[in-house]
Amino acid sequence: MFKLKKFFSSTLMKNGMWLYLLQLFNTLLPLLTIPYLTRILGASVYGSFSFSLNIIGYFQVIVEYGFNLTGSRKIATAKNKEEIEKIYSAITTSKIILCIITFVLMIIISSIFNINQTQFISMIILYILVIGTSLQQTWLFQGIQDMKYITIINVIARTFSLIFIFLFVKNPNDLYVYCAVYSITFLINGIISTIIIAKKLKIKYKIPNFFEVKNEFNEGWHIFTTSAMSRIFSTFSITILGFISTDSDVGIFAAMQKIPLIIVMLFAPIGVVIYPYVSKIYDESFDKGIKVVERIGKITLPFATLIAIVLIFYSKEVTNLVFGTEYVTYALLLIPLSSWMIMSILNNFLGIQIVVASGHQKEYSTAFKYSLIALVLFNIIFGLLWGVYGVAVANFIAELTLTIILVFIIKKIRINNSLKL
Repeated sequence: MFKLKKFFSSTLMKNGMWLYLLQLFNTLLPLLTIPYLTRILGASVYGSFSFSLNIIGYFQVIVEYGFNLTGSRKIATAKNKEEIEKIYSAITTSKIILCIITFVLMIIISSIFNINQTQFISMIILYILVIGTSLQQTWLFQGIQDMKYITIINVIARTFSLIFIFLFVKNPNDLYVYCAVYSITFLINGIISTIIIAKKLKIKYKIPNFFEVKNEFNEGWHIFTTSAMSRIFSTFSITILGFISTDSDVGIFAAMQKIPLIIVMLFAPIGVVIYPYVSKIYDESFDKGIKVVERIGKITLPFATLIAIVLIFYSKEVTNLVFGTEYVTYALLLIPLSSWMIMSILNNFLGIQIVVASGHQKEYSTAFKYSLIALVLFNIIFGLLWGVYGVAVANFIAELTLTIILVFIIKKIRINNSLKL
């Protein structure tokens, strides 16, 4: 019988510690900046920033293209340095191509939807983060199971960001300054990670041929569509509110949504650490891989549920403490948003750690397509009927839909594997 203690090898434990240090920092940083920004900028200006960032986030997903999963899996199973360099070069080239395409796309979309001047300028500044994303190589460090470099880079870049926010963002007129401070962190991250790969890891970039780049796009397609839909899952409500409601409503919902999102971020390293590991186990046995995921899930999910219960019962106190009195009226938003949080963490185990890690990306993509339909439909209907409360409930229903579909997919995979034996 497979023993869970084998999971806790020295490499994985060390990798996990670096990841949790990074995630802890990324969790604590918003807890310091959000209370300050929501009060200094006000709900309306913060809403304008959130809408602009939300649109830029879609372009960021396009540039990432799911390479964080397909790339890390290929690096983890690469046989030699030459193969790693080939993968690295092809994916880097693909991301740069997508970066250029999305910039043109941003200009076109802004013109078609008549984005106002403030939001358009904010988007132009925030596009720096998309450039930074095209240079970031998190997937490579994840694949070689050495995350200390990414952790150190992020901590340094975000520390400067934190300092600049308190030094230069003083009133609602500093919106563009905040956009610049927010996005420059990603660019610094990308530049430093590229230097480390070249100088420290001695991995060279070699111009790939057309077919190598095409192959990366083909292999990443299903993960990309899933990643894109995942982004829509977490941000579509802000997009809808941006078109049907006020900047103030957008700011309030964007702020309230940050609490469960931060908690989901806190649990994310678990999935990042175990993904390359369980991917290898599934090559040996599907049942072995599921047992690893189930045992880790039995520890993680009850803890996440406890946090959700605390948020629900103390919603007013938490809202007042984090955002201020302007937001307390909307404290009840934490009920559907906390419920969404539980489903989101559960779906990472079901979808990424079981379905995708076992090589069933297409099935995972299909599940997302159905749940995305539910998300769009319920967000539009509930958003028009009940505003911010409606979109919050719609998020939970869509995530629950995904959970149900994934359960059926996993049962089907298990049956198919049994028939092969």
